[in-house]
Amino acid sequence: MSEERLDNLRPFYQELIKQEQLKKILRIAQETENATIGVFSSSLDGDFWEVSQSFCELLGYTAAELKTQNFAAIAYPDDLATYVLTKDRLLIGDIDICHMTMRCLRKGGQSVNILFSIYPLQSKRGEWYFLYKFEDITDCDRTQKVLKESEERSRLLFESNPNPMWIYNTESLRFLSVNTSAIQHYGYSREEFLAMTIQDICPQQDIPALLKRLKTVPEDTLFSKESRHCKRDGTIIFVEVTSHSLPYNEQPARIVLAHDITEQRLTEAALQQAEAKYRSIFENSVGGIFQSTEDGHYITANPMLASIYGYDSPEDLMNELTDISTQLYVDPQRRIEFVETLRAQDVIWRFESQVRRKDGTKIWISENARAIRDAQGRLLYYEGTVEDITERKLAEAKIAHLAFHDSLTDLPNRSLFRDRLNQAIALAERQWQERNAQNSHVTPDESAPSLSVLFLDLDRFKFVNDTLGHAAGDTLLQAVSQRILKSIRKSDTLARMGGDEFLILLPEIRGAEDAISVAQKILRSLEATFILNQQEVHIGASIGISFYPNDGVDPETLMKNADTAMFRAKEQGRNHYQLYTHVIGMSVFEHAFMENSLRKALHHAEFRLFYQPQVELNSGQIIGMEALVRWQHPELGLLEPGKFIPQAEEYGLIVPLGEWVLRQACSQNKAWQDMGLLPIGMSVNFSVRQFQSPDFVETIAQVLEETGLDPKYLELEITESVVMKDEATAIALLQKLYKMGIQISIDDFGMGYSSFSHLKQFPVRKIKIDISFIRDINISSDDAAITTAIIAMAHSLKLKAIAEGVETMEQLNFLQSLKCDAIQGYLFSKPLPADEVTKMLVEKRALR
Repeated sequence: MSEERLDNLRPFYQELIKQEQLKKILRIAQETENATIGVFSSSLDGDFWEVSQSFCELLGYTAAELKTQNFAAIAYPDDLATYVLTKDRLLIGDIDICHMTMRCLRKGGQSVNILFSIYPLQSKRGEWYFLYKFEDITDCDRTQKVLKESEERSRLLFESNPNPMWIYNTESLRFLSVNTSAIQHYGYSREEFLAMTIQDICPQQDIPALLKRLKTVPEDTLFSKESRHCKRDGTIIFVEVTSHSLPYNEQPARIVLAHDITEQRLTEAALQQAEAKYRSIFENSVGGIFQSTEDGHYITANPMLASIYGYDSPEDLMNELTDISTQLYVDPQRRIEFVETLRAQDVIWRFESQVRRKDGTKIWISENARAIRDAQGRLLYYEGTVEDITERKLAEAKIAHLAFHDSLTDLPNRSLFRDRLNQAIALAERQWQERNAQNSHVTPDESAPSLSVLFLDLDRFKFVNDTLGHAAGDTLLQAVSQRILKSIRKSDTLARMGGDEFLILLPEIRGAEDAISVAQKILRSLEATFILNQQEVHIGASIGISFYPNDGVDPETLMKNADTAMFRAKEQGRNHYQLYTHVIGMSVFEHAFMENSLRKALHHAEFRLFYQPQVELNSGQIIGMEALVRWQHPELGLLEPGKFIPQAEEYGLIVPLGEWVLRQACSQNKAWQDMGLLPIGMSVNFSVRQFQSPDFVETIAQVLEETGLDPKYLELEITESVVMKDEATAIALLQKLYKMGIQISIDDFGMGYSSFSHLKQFPVRKIKIDISFIRDINISSDDAAITTAIIAMAHSLKLKAIAEGVETMEQLNFLQSLKCDAIQGYLFSKPLPADEVTKMLVEKRALR
């Protein structure tokens, strides 16, 4: 009997033992020691354990002799099958108590008739055994009656057994009798069974082995074997067959009990298959798999882990790499952080570290791991996976570099320049505070300039581009960059703004003369001839100079004033430098005129909203509009945003203007929906000052409520600089808007601070690729690479990517090949007034 079957029976035994009636019977039986009634015990296989004196006397054996015997040795051969089958039914739970009458053989060979009661019990050590109560009924008047009852019980045991049973002739192999269970399980009728042999239920290929086995089965023995049988419908099943010889109607025969174990075998096969599959996955996984101790030893490792770390085999890895912390991690502190996280959380995801391979080369890995503990919570080991992410990290570094550097000259771009200027201003402020602590009469305005910003624009660059071509122009810009770098200190920063414009940061200067000296040195360096396309080219430069804190205390002001001074230098004949003065800036009158004009424009409703469609590339349909403000100036005509938005920002008018734009855009979108047109999104741009307004979110909510526009049809476009101004506040505000159902997109992406890590923190729906990357996408490999990277990055973050400024079919085809989601630009439509857009929506105009 298998341990599994025994385990299934134990609940029944335990319940049976609880019955007080059984305890009483056992107590009486154990106390009765006479010639006819007594007790003994045996193992589940029939080996005698303890025997009463009365049982010894009944059979003529000593206790020592019986303990060397098996119950089958003292059973009359013709009655042994009944005992075996009855005991089996007891063990599988078909019957609760086993009562049976059978003949047993005394030591001299005489037979005695005995009435048995058999009970399964469990010892204090947990072993299962049988306890027998017996009574000698050889000379009782009821012997014949009991024998008849025993025969009837045997017949009932055979017929009502839930397992298939049959009796077959050992010479002809023909079935002599079958029970109902066999008929139901195999699908043959009783008549069909009795006309068959046992070969007929055996698969054809198994018959030779069956016949060979039958020849070797000893007579008068209990025999057990696992076989395959075939049902009437052709189904092959696995069975555990138990048989014993017995005479049947004066014929040599064996009685058989078949236990169907097909489900068990299929389960075992499935487990073996799963184990083989796991082993295959472990051995052939494209990722590293490991188990390690807390103190830094690998317990198991698959071939891929060994390959990642540069070892020939898992065995080499485990033998040679005995201290993960010091031998593997470039920074051992990362291993400490890894272990501390697992101690605290029992799991860790995407833990990135730099490690050394066997040959000393450094790679980046990402680990997922969990702590495996025992039932008491004690740590056994760590297990997890390792992925080599070196290529991804290099790609991210390259993209990050491209995001902060000019693709042509590899110089810092405007974003990185602004960041370094911010740092220089902060340092200058600290230095001033230190001086102020020593001399309380010093003010920032009275102190000497501590840093300077130079704005440089090349003279005659457009002429070079137009006459020699863009390639020559690019070469010239690269050569100019190198000459300027040689003219400044390593601590200074040279950045390219785009086109032929450069910015130079001179931190920690002693006075204006330092900045003037650098400007003169740069102008002299550019006087030497440039050779382009085998032609001599001469150019110059105009430089504007501003100082902190005299000309501004923030990056924007310092750069703007340096730009203003540069234009004055050009006006003075080019190839000059000019220091910024307030006289150079806009006159008081001009400032007042522009401010008054803007205030009147709001009051007199001089602003107009134009709308530019956003088109989905997959369907060609219009999916949204961007609201773009224009100023219908009574004297200057229709002005583009670049002519008045900076002034509106400066004069503090951008907030009321922005609220007007938002209200008009929402009202117009709701009007289109009320006309029955297909609902689309409406994009509205927001500036830094609007974003910093204390009632920013409340204003948007109020406008949506007043116009009746569903928040999901409003999309707020914000630049990277907006969210990076105060990252924590920006995240909180954007989360509030996101919970309201408003869509968020990043405008002019690629021109500012964006990075993977930052984007993942914001509830952004899509990013808009800046027009500067789209303009030359078909002729500039760098612009093409950046655009490709931005779209791939957006999709990896589950974001939509929309390209701005699409004007040509070549640009469109390239963007379609990258699976860009949408476009916006003159190729489909320029910005239009509301009435013209309405006509376009009614006609359902689409991209062909």
